[in-house]
Amino acid sequence: MSNKRIFCNKNKRNLDLSDETASGSHAKRQCSESLIWPEGDDDDSIFSSAKLEDLLGGRKEELFGTQAHPSNNKKLQQSGSDDGLGLFGDTSFPGTEKLLLNDQPQPGESGNQTDHHPIDLAEEDNADEVFKKINLNDLSIAEMEDIFHGAEDFSEPMVQNTQLFLEAVTFKMPRTPEKPPPSVKDESMSFISKSVIEGIVQGTQYVTCEELKNQSILDPVNWETQAFADYETEQQVKDTFPSKGEFYGLPDKVKKMILEHKGIKSLYEWQDECLNLPAIRHRKNLIYALPTSGGKTLVAEILMLRELLCRERNVLFILPYVSIVQEKVSAMSPFAIDLDFIVEEYTAGKGKCPPQPSRKRRSLFIASIEKGAVLMDSLIDAQRPHEIGLVVVDELHLIGERGRGATLEAFLTKVMFLNAGIQIVGMSATIGNLSEISSFLNADVYTRGFRPVELKEYIKCGSDLLEINSAGQTLEEIFVPSRSVDYNYSEAVKRADPDHLAGLISECAPEHCCLVFCPSRKNCENVALLLSRIVPKQKFFEHRRSEKVDLMDALDKMCGILSPVLAKTLPYGIAYHHSGLTTDERKYIETAYRFGVITVICCTSTLAAGVNLPAKRVIIRAPYVGQEFMTLCKYKQMVGRAGRAGLGEAGESILIAQSKDNLLVGQMLFSPMDKALSSMDQQEAVGLQSLILSVVGLNLAECRRDLNRLVNSTLLSVQASALDVAVDEIVLQILREMFKNKVLQVNEPAAKSKINSSEIITTQDVNQTNRPAGERRLLIGQSTPFKLTNIGRAAFKAGIDYKRANAIHKELKQAQQQLILTNYLHLLYLVVCFNSNEKGDELFPADASILFGVYTSLPPDSQALFKQLGFTEAHAARLFKTQSVQGPLSLQLNRLYKVLVLADILNLLPLPNVATKYNVERGTLQHLISQSLAASSAIVRLCEELEEFWCFKPLFERILHKMDRCGTFELEPLMELPAVRINRAKQLFAAGFKTIEDIAKTRPILLVQSLEHMPLRVATEIVSAAKIILMKKLDHLEEETENLKMCLKSSRKD
Repeated sequence: MSNKRIFCNKNKRNLDLSDETASGSHAKRQCSESLIWPEGDDDDSIFSSAKLEDLLGGRKEELFGTQAHPSNNKKLQQSGSDDGLGLFGDTSFPGTEKLLLNDQPQPGESGNQTDHHPIDLAEEDNADEVFKKINLNDLSIAEMEDIFHGAEDFSEPMVQNTQLFLEAVTFKMPRTPEKPPPSVKDESMSFISKSVIEGIVQGTQYVTCEELKNQSILDPVNWETQAFADYETEQQVKDTFPSKGEFYGLPDKVKKMILEHKGIKSLYEWQDECLNLPAIRHRKNLIYALPTSGGKTLVAEILMLRELLCRERNVLFILPYVSIVQEKVSAMSPFAIDLDFIVEEYTAGKGKCPPQPSRKRRSLFIASIEKGAVLMDSLIDAQRPHEIGLVVVDELHLIGERGRGATLEAFLTKVMFLNAGIQIVGMSATIGNLSEISSFLNADVYTRGFRPVELKEYIKCGSDLLEINSAGQTLEEIFVPSRSVDYNYSEAVKRADPDHLAGLISECAPEHCCLVFCPSRKNCENVALLLSRIVPKQKFFEHRRSEKVDLMDALDKMCGILSPVLAKTLPYGIAYHHSGLTTDERKYIETAYRFGVITVICCTSTLAAGVNLPAKRVIIRAPYVGQEFMTLCKYKQMVGRAGRAGLGEAGESILIAQSKDNLLVGQMLFSPMDKALSSMDQQEAVGLQSLILSVVGLNLAECRRDLNRLVNSTLLSVQASALDVAVDEIVLQILREMFKNKVLQVNEPAAKSKINSSEIITTQDVNQTNRPAGERRLLIGQSTPFKLTNIGRAAFKAGIDYKRANAIHKELKQAQQQLILTNYLHLLYLVVCFNSNEKGDELFPADASILFGVYTSLPPDSQALFKQLGFTEAHAARLFKTQSVQGPLSLQLNRLYKVLVLADILNLLPLPNVATKYNVERGTLQHLISQSLAASSAIVRLCEELEEFWCFKPLFERILHKMDRCGTFELEPLMELPAVRINRAKQLFAAGFKTIEDIAKTRPILLVQSLEHMPLRVATEIVSAAKIILMKKLDHLEEETENLKMCLKSSRKD
């Protein structure tokens, strides 16, 4: 590149979003924190007369049991403000919400407004007083064994220190490549800067896809030297993007709304730079990669609003997890109401495919990866892909994840192959092969090494803390000794906490927030439990005491249960967070953490990728994710949670390394960033099979020549040489299998064989020849047209591979002969079959003793399904005797166990009760429900394509509707709202809000005053969602009206 501009990395902002008239009508109403959560000594609560000895002793059931004492309920209700706002009554406290991503705190201010003074644990006297007297007599041996070593059992911690770590890592120093010696300038780049922070560079880098294509594969892009390309030439076409205001083409109202709803006054300099890139101005595909917490999402939201309001085209926003989709739908609802567009959720069973067309308002479709792919297929099938103008993909690196990555890759391949003018914007914090992803998406690449605040990374080796210095040249310069920690633990605490977790946390919390990443879910709970017993009791217990009481009450009443572990840890502001909790439980914990009520969360790695929870300090308990050693990508995601804007001058991350892991830690830190590798060819190329199935069904390809052209535009094709994959051979083999299994058929009589034709042996009878089956041959040339058979089209519509479709077809065919409709069990069995693996033990296996007990208590009409599947009294006796699910019926029994679980859920048995009855985590039950919803929806689509199963369609539609709502008839309309579950629906109904219309016409503050534990932010989102539902109904009616008018006009002309 001849002319290059290098922008230095500045933490300042150059655009002011605040309005001079902010104090006027557009200013957000602020609510005093003391009004909502009184902190005075006069507050009366169940903790008023509690003693610490009682909290740790036998009275814990009385104090923290799931059933509140009647005399305490009144006290709990009085702990809120007089106007009924209660806990989380308003989410715009001056001391919390103002300190968001883009607001730097003033000198002297702290993130949490509290009168408690931190204990300086570095002082020996304080440390003696705090930890010497701690007694752990009530800690069981089983708990101690699993507390701190989640990957393996380490009853005796191995010796670890700085010397051992450096000796192990010495052998992992990057070797000098066999090239001419680098120049002095190149030598200034440290080892770490080429590995740990690869792709996270200090200046601005912008490279077009054309420049990347001209790079040699053997000479990868040097991101350290790339600069912003100068596109300001006279020959450049002028930007014709429609503008409706001065704020990046958006109305000024958007700037005020960002300030009001997000608390963001100004954009970072990189955000302004990114929004003015040539790729944005000229609608080219773009990938932008920045460290976690850099503010990537705001850029995406501005781009989406610009597409909706200025270009007036719909937008598809792809997010990795259902919980994040629902959170984003709620967050965008207020924008949709004020800016007059529709927000629609597409997850599991939610979202109509194809969506109802609307001439009046544009739509923002927020979807999971799987449902987003189904949505796009439905639009292509309906000849309406042009309605989408922009596709935004968050966490783009997931394209390299097995399973879901293939779905995302196929989706993006089809979007590009359409050539329908759809712009693709992808964002990620951790991706190691940007050049390959750029080549796949034909996208420009923008990277920036920007963080709002400094991040200091440490490795803890025994009692030593080593700071990672990215500018170092030698090991001693890279891993710099910072300090040694001791905290003067008592012998009991030293045995339970050999890695000084409690001391490290007490340095930070409760004045600031801290995240502790643990290898497993069970480890999260045990670490939280132990920390609640050994942290300084008075300091943590007194911090925001009344708010913690309200939180516990909210979990008990709104979620139906207060976990026994949380009942012990929450009084000290400590919680755990993993997928075993329900969505509602996690949301309450996340909200309390954001407000500083909970100051320590012990969590799994999923929180790093899914939820935006900033921390002053992040501690990685062990470098494992489950049983696998963590990758650099996972490490960067976790440490990226530390040091968010508004949480202090710098964030800190501490990786605790055991001596046995020193070598692997060194390998991880010196490794390049994880590459996103295609998984299309994995698992018998099921991803490529699904892609071929869908493109043939969508008429995007009708012969081998079309297929080869499309498949050659996949990421798999880009990486074919590196992965040593022969893509054309795989495609040919898939075609053979599809013809053999009668998924594909020739669209017209086969032409005579040509010299360059490929021979495909198949059992399909072409031209009804009388030749023996073994001699039948089908010759498919490069241009021979073919199409899907009925079963092939059914598989495509259901969004599954043909082998799975054949298995479901077999189950439906068998059930059709003797379908049991006296209850829902048989239909639920077919739903469970859809997601079943070979053993039927996906998610969780059957518990033999529980299965036997439930079976014997079933009425005869419910036992009929068991008998039809071959389960006799003899099998029941064997099940009782062996107490294990084994033998030829193990598959059916594992499936039946889930059927019984789902049946109880459909019968409105509370989720906590179901979890207890079947010994399954509540979060896992929610996952089962979500999985079953997706399965029911897919079976409905499959039955629509197969006339022989016409009777199943309404039956599974009923299952879908009933499972999606899981409520009584009168509550079903309310449960259409996002974030409204059964308990919240009951609350709304009892308060007089019985329909969507009732909620849409009320004010959010009235909901807050009428309902217990209703945050103002949630109330605002619920009211906005209700209005959007009515807007969609209105658009639908207006569309029908316009169509009828057009019909009448045309008839008059005739």
